Amino acid sequence: MTTIHLEHAAVTEGSVRSADGTHICYHRLGSGPAVVFVHGSVAAHTDWMPVVRLLAGHFTCYAMDRRGRAKSGVGVGPYSIEREYEDIAAVLAAAGPGAALAAHSFGATCALGAAMRYPVPRLVLYEPPFTVGGLIAGEYLEPYVRALEEGDPDRALELGLARFPHLPAEAITALRTSRGWPRVRTMAKSWIRELEAMDALSTDLVTFRALPCPSMLLVGDQSPEHPMLDSARALAEVLPGVRVECLAGQGHGAMRSAPDKVAHLIRDFLAD
Repeated sequence: MTTIHLEHAAVTEGSVRSADGTHICYHRLGSGPAVVFVHGSVAAHTDWMPVVRLLAGHFTCYAMDRRGRAKSGVGVGPYSIEREYEDIAAVLAAAGPGAALAAHSFGATCALGAAMRYPVPRLVLYEPPFTVGGLIAGEYLEPYVRALEEGDPDRALELGLARFPHLPAEAITALRTSRGWPRVRTMAKSWIRELEAMDALSTDLVTFRALPCPSMLLVGDQSPEHPMLDSARALAEVLPGVRVECLAGQGHGAMRSAPDKVAHLIRDFLAD
């Protein structure tokens, strides 16, 4: 392991091997009960770090990089969401018995599937997308792929961010002009396989009635109706005893825009 000192805390970089042998990297920070954090599409562990730094005084936080991100391997053989479940399970095993799980967007979809197979004591889900209101990529996947094939990841991402998570124009412009945009560009191709996996998911979420742990569902009141709010309502109907928390004035990225709110809700839920 390598220890990296950042501002007010030390981050330890480690890795595990998933069931198919894929190298999965994580960043560990803090002390106390363990929590594994899973990021969404066109993202990396850094999305969770503003929240993780606020929680590190109470929890040992493992912010993982999903396959194909940062130093994590791409994987061998055909992609499937089941491999994502196994990746999460491998990091949970590294975190030790009793590790909780918190995840965002498509990472939350993966975390929910993982928690159905690999028991965790508590599960936090921030807007996992499902196809309850229609396909997520649908007809826009083909022009997204074509833009990438034509060597224009900027055009592809602008199209994708507008049509898949339905980000408002001002949010896309802010991201497009941010220092993080070059990193997002490197992940544009990997979004294709995840979008295909999302669109292949069942619209029937009844299987999640059997989730064997308490869960909390975080929802931004400024998030788009589809695929975020419609999915949240559908999950709230089936997850047993789920706690639903509304993030007032926030959309799909409150880990970055309001990390204090997100950290407070997670800390309160895990300590309950």
